[in-house]
Amino acid sequence: MGRSPYILSLLIRIWPLGKLLNRMGRWPVISGWLRPFFRPENNEAVVLPVGKGIPATESAVLPYVVLAPLVERASARFIMNECLCRRAENQPTCPRDIGCLFLGDGAAEIHPELGHLADADGALVHIRQALEAGLMPQIVHSAFDAWILGIPYRRMLAVCFCCDCCCSVRQTLRYGPPIFQETVRRLPGLVVSVGPDCVGCGRCAEVCPADAIRVENGRASVCQNCHGCGRCAAACPQETITLSLDPAVDPVGRLLALVEQRTQIQ
Repeated sequence: MGRSPYILSLLIRIWPLGKLLNRMGRWPVISGWLRPFFRPENNEAVVLPVGKGIPATESAVLPYVVLAPLVERASARFIMNECLCRRAENQPTCPRDIGCLFLGDGAAEIHPELGHLADADGALVHIRQALEAGLMPQIVHSAFDAWILGIPYRRMLAVCFCCDCCCSVRQTLRYGPPIFQETVRRLPGLVVSVGPDCVGCGRCAEVCPADAIRVENGRASVCQNCHGCGRCAAACPQETITLSLDPAVDPVGRLLALVEQRTQIQ
C-alpha cells in the first residue's frame, strides 16, 4: 500500500521548498546538480490541448478520444479525491476536488483514503467533468509522482487535470531547470499554425508556458520547443492561431506506443 494521508500531508508542507529548488534550477551550478532528477528518462508529459476543442471525430473532441483507450486498457484506475498541486498552493482558482486519474498496476496500490478505484466508465465520467471545468489534461509518467504516493514507478501512469494557477509541470516549464523542457512532448501529429490575420499583439507570447512564441516584424512565430498546449490559440484576440492534426499521423496509436515503452499499463 502507498503512503498514508498523514505522510503525504507532511510532504505537502515542504512543497514551497520544491518550488524554490525549481527556480534555483536555472542557476548554472544548481542546474547541473538537479539535472539527474529532471532528465527525460524519469519524467515525461504529453499535453492534450482543449482550448479550441480540436475535433478528432464527428462526435468527440481530441482529449477524450486519446484518453479513452488508455483508460479502457489499464489494469486499474484510481481517482484521487483532490488535486495535490491545488491543495499545496492553498488558493486555487480551479476546483480542488477534481483530482488526478492514475492508471496501471501501481494505481491499485495508492492508499484508499486518498481516493477510490473506479471502473472504465467511472474514470471516463471523471475525465468529462474535468474537461467541462476547463482543466487541461496532461498524460504524465513521473518518478516524483510515484515517489510522493509510494507506488511503483514503472507500473503507473497519471492523467493530471491542470490549471494555470497551480500546475507543477507548468511552473517548472516557466521557472525550472532548462532540461525540463525536454520532458514535455507535443501530441504526435499536432500542428500549431499562425494565420495571415496576426497583428503581432504578443498576447500569445504572454500566455505561453514554454516561452515558445516570438513576435518578430509584427507577427508571431512558433518555435520548435512548442508543446502544443493550445493556450496561445485560446488567448489570440484575432483567432488566427489554430491547432490541427496531421491526417498522415495516428495520434492515438503513436501515443499508446510511447506510453507502452515507458510504463506497464496493462
